Amino acid sequence: MENLLTRPELTVLALVLVIESLKALLLGTATAYQRGKLNKFVNAEDAKWLGGEVVVHDEPLPARLLRAQRNTLENLATFFILSIIYILIGANSTIGLLYFVSFSISRLAHTYAYLNYKPMLRRNAYTVAWLVQIAMSLHVSVILTGGYIGGV
Repeated sequence: MENLLTRPELTVLALVLVIESLKALLLGTATAYQRGKLNKFVNAEDAKWLGGEVVVHDEPLPARLLRAQRNTLENLATFFILSIIYILIGANSTIGLLYFVSFSISRLAHTYAYLNYKPMLRRNAYTVAWLVQIAMSLHVSVILTGGYIGGV
């Protein structure tokens, strides 16, 4: 069986998915670490076990990390689905590379901005990744419905 990663867009997609997955894991770990550092937990059993306090709402830093993680996972799910379909239908590799790299850079910028309190950069980075996913959706839809756009 041929190694599918010989296609350049699949290699880039694999790297994007690994980076975004690792980022989600690290954000989850950082959230738990911050809760432990503050000795404040959202689950009573954790507070009892670790000798901490139960809080109804997280402290600002763990809450921010958790929101960044949730945002990463929400975007990763739709991007993954669109990317796999894009590749399976044999869409243009060069455009696929552009989609995947643009998504990855904008999502990394979004997380940086989220964790460093930069709202304009966060909004702009989110918008770029959102637009990439919209473009991929339209591109895939046109191909699946038999449309033809300039050879892509």
